[in-house]
Amino acid sequence: MITEQIIGHFAGQANTYENLMEKLVPQYKKQHEIIYELLPENSDKQLRILDLGCGNGILSELVLKKLPNAFVVGFDLTPKMLEEYEENLSAYRGRYELMLGDYRFDSIGSSYDIVLAGLTLQHLTWGERKDFYKLIYSILNQNGSFILNDIIIDEDWDTRKFQYSSWMQFIAANGEDPEFWLDKHLTKDYPVTQEDHFQWLEQAGFAKMDCYWRYHNFAISMAIK
Repeated sequence: MITEQIIGHFAGQANTYENLMEKLVPQYKKQHEIIYELLPENSDKQLRILDLGCGNGILSELVLKKLPNAFVVGFDLTPKMLEEYEENLSAYRGRYELMLGDYRFDSIGSSYDIVLAGLTLQHLTWGERKDFYKLIYSILNQNGSFILNDIIIDEDWDTRKFQYSSWMQFIAANGEDPEFWLDKHLTKDYPVTQEDHFQWLEQAGFAKMDCYWRYHNFAISMAIK
């Protein structure tokens, strides 16, 4: 039932997803710039990359533009989103494969050089996330990287309240209902602190990890196997 609700939620947003995200996520385009910078430089290697919760293909397109010999596996829960992906990335046909499923339960493949997760893992419970980090570690090749764009919560309660307040002001300033979106976030998402995030990555086996960008309760990190 929960999976069906999530599918319905994202299917209804597929055609207007990017426009909506710019209204809901502070510095949304800046986050994409940081992810682009974290991708390997001047690489002509035949890299295999997993785009988890790929949606309409916005991050996959960054990869395919920067890495000319990369092959992307786009994985998403929503058929409508994958239709949008194919339409948006039609120029790159032959360089990607799409997989429909729920990454909590279904196979997401293996032998990846990079795993991307853009604003998706907050939907996992804390227990699911700890186990999922172990799965990601297992499917990465040696020296592979896990790049995560995430909603986080601060360790300090007062800071956390300030960040949520700023986030809701941003949403309101863009003409959206902050109470509506805050309720969705609080009932459907399970954000974690950076401290827990890095601890769980270390427990999963990752040897090197860091936060490369943060703005209030949004952060981008990368871990290396």
